[in-house]
Amino acid sequence: MRLLSAFVLLSILATSVAIAAAPKQGEATKSDLSRLGQGTAAVELLSEDGKPFRLDGFNGKPRVLFFGFTHCPVVCPVTVWEIDAALAEIGKPAESTQIVFVSLDPARDTPAVMKKYFSGFKGRVVPLTGAEASVQKIARSFDVRWQKVNTGKGDYTLDHTAIAFLINAEGQVVDTIAFGASRELAVARLRKLLGVPAK
Repeated sequence: MRLLSAFVLLSILATSVAIAAAPKQGEATKSDLSRLGQGTAAVELLSEDGKPFRLDGFNGKPRVLFFGFTHCPVVCPVTVWEIDAALAEIGKPAESTQIVFVSLDPARDTPAVMKKYFSGFKGRVVPLTGAEASVQKIARSFDVRWQKVNTGKGDYTLDHTAIAFLINAEGQVVDTIAFGASRELAVARLRKLLGVPAK
């Protein structure tokens, strides 16, 4: 039984990593990045406190946007941790830069679940969830793709695009960081987003 459970877990991890690597081709189309997220200014999500929130509420300051889910075994937690660590490496100029995490699994990721899950990041991560239709509209506007995969006993995971979008103060996507990117690359792109000179 333990061997079977281990096999299921390894299968989930392998699937998640495989889907995460695929969207890297999207990084090549830098000239198209500015179109991402357009037409969603009026779409409401829910904050960790259950209050209505729109993505344009972040306008006026750069931020990092990532789509994922709290039951994600590897890709999501590693991506958020790596971006947080890269921002910490930049130091004071990045202190107020936030990671906006939009759940692709609103059925399980309620505001309360999201608040507890990200509590250890001390406000760095802003978790958002919401109605299925709202989440789908916003995710698709960023060309994010995801698919539910049943894992047995009524449980499931999600294969999904694993790219962090770097958004400037005007609300435009200007760059991306793919899952698995080196710390050096992440820091360099975040410095550019924040207008911080390289060391």
